[in-house]
Amino acid sequence: MKPSAQARTSAAKAGWLVAVLFFGWLLFLFLPRPADEATPAPPPAPAPSTSLTRAGLPDYTDWVGLPEIFAIWADRAEWKNGKTRFAYWHPVTKSYAYYFEATRVEGGYRFREIAEPHNEKYEWDSGAPADSPLRLYLPKKPEFVEIPVPRADRDGLVRSAPEKVGIELSASDPMTVPPASPPKMKQ
Repeated sequence: MKPSAQARTSAAKAGWLVAVLFFGWLLFLFLPRPADEATPAPPPAPAPSTSLTRAGLPDYTDWVGLPEIFAIWADRAEWKNGKTRFAYWHPVTKSYAYYFEATRVEGGYRFREIAEPHNEKYEWDSGAPADSPLRLYLPKKPEFVEIPVPRADRDGLVRSAPEKVGIELSASDPMTVPPASPPKMKQ
């Protein structure tokens, strides 16, 4: 064989080899294959427990200290079925903008955020200091109500109206007493 024919043959063989490899690679990419059984990632480590998360609330920076502050005021709250409501101070708006319901549980309290309560029988604690971080939702104090009292007679006794009883006297009645004569006056 001539060297030029040998060179042409090997170049043609190399071209076919490249074409076969290219189409083999495409076939490899598009053929379905079994899914890899990847080991599941380990669950993330739990975040350290805070007083807010233990009390049932999310870790919100405005609420830091809420469970501890409420524990101080809890004895003044009005508890009904183991629950009470209160408002908590918002440091940015400078108002009581957070509203909570507290539930007594063994070893402390659980909290949940609620909408502002509106009940005509309750009012916000007006006796709390101005710098208090929370306001309790307490029942309204009864106002002075005048109770009607029956009028008393001169001697102080309360008497009902006298009843009229009709008595008929006749002359033939043996029980009839003759009219009395006026008493005589001493001179």
